[in-house]
Amino acid sequence: MNKKKPVFLYIYSTLFFIYMFIPILIIFIFAWNNSEGYSLPLSGFTCKWFVELFKDTIAKKAIFNSILIAVISATISTMLGTALTFGLLNSTLKNKGLILALLMLPVLMPSLTIGIAVLVFFRTLNIPLGIPSVILSHVSISISYVVLILLGRIEDFSINIQEAAIDLGASWLSSIKDIVLPILAPSIIASWVFAFMISWNEFIITYFLIGNNVTIPVYIFSQLRFGLSPKVNVISVLVTLFTIFMIAIFILTRSSFNKIKRETSKIP
Repeated sequence: MNKKKPVFLYIYSTLFFIYMFIPILIIFIFAWNNSEGYSLPLSGFTCKWFVELFKDTIAKKAIFNSILIAVISATISTMLGTALTFGLLNSTLKNKGLILALLMLPVLMPSLTIGIAVLVFFRTLNIPLGIPSVILSHVSISISYVVLILLGRIEDFSINIQEAAIDLGASWLSSIKDIVLPILAPSIIASWVFAFMISWNEFIITYFLIGNNVTIPVYIFSQLRFGLSPKVNVISVLVTLFTIFMIAIFILTRSSFNKIKRETSKIP
């Protein structure tokens, strides 16, 4: 008996993706528009807004600062989050559930609340605002996401594998390098990419702590205060392309690890 195709689901899915991606498509179109307006038809095709963006020293500084903060904070939070998750799951603490619940607070709390809290904290300790304080605050948030991502993978990892390697003559460091890290590598890379994008897109906390410096979200906000500048469209296009690039790296890396895993499992 032939079942009717769920036409409603096809229509719903199509409308959903149109709703999600039409605004991004509009930004891509007007980034190449010759005029500064946002009306159709377009007045012509031009690359001058891209040229003007890269002539803007503040914009270039914002891009550099955003990459620097995101790379450092993602690396630190991934290292600390991985060690923390692995330690918690293999510890004998009775209140591990409470510790994990506290780690989830930054995920659930509004960024405005966290931003005010860290601003008061740094002001109370007379710690100067700037890139280092932004990195520290981003690390404190990203660790929670790293733990969430790694929990599922590490829970399936048996510590007996590492112990067996040590019993067979491997050192503790080599067991970590040759046994633990290859198994957890896809999740660790996913955690790093996720932490990077969180730091890259964070605005409220960064705005409170950045001081006299600037990042991409802060730069966009400063541009929007004086109206919709075409350079904002260009930045949105570049950020979108960069995000797609990061996602592609994650997918390719994960596929490579899955392929290696399948080939290794075939070895007798």
